[in-house]
Amino acid sequence: MSLSVKRLFRSRKPIANAMVLSSFNLKFPKSTHILWQQTGVFKWHVNFKHKKKKCTALFNSEGTWLETITFISWDKIPEQIQRTMEEKYTRNGLQQIYHVQTPNRSIYEINLNTSLYSLKLLYDHSGKIVGKLFL
Repeated sequence: MSLSVKRLFRSRKPIANAMVLSSFNLKFPKSTHILWQQTGVFKWHVNFKHKKKKCTALFNSEGTWLETITFISWDKIPEQIQRTMEEKYTRNGLQQIYHVQTPNRSIYEINLNTSLYSLKLLYDHSGKIVGKLFL
């Protein structure tokens, strides 16, 4: 393949339809570093920065917002979640923390490694564990 053709394909970025773009701009005004990817026939995934935080969101092709995942630090999660997690686990193996929001719920996902296994813990805002997955 010629160099000019490779550049053409490399430079082409998926652009979501007008309904998706409008919904995104209304929900996340003034976002930066926006990168769109079509994840299926009817879904669009977007990575971006909003209020200095790295985020990812999912929209359907009609512009309906489905989910937002925000990367956060330990000190940004509710204190009750911190206490509940530290009752059973140590922060030494802490890998990533995400705040996951959907139209129906808001949860915090904490990924950590223990000496025996990797674990994904899901907490609601009150600190109640709502899911646990051994990886």
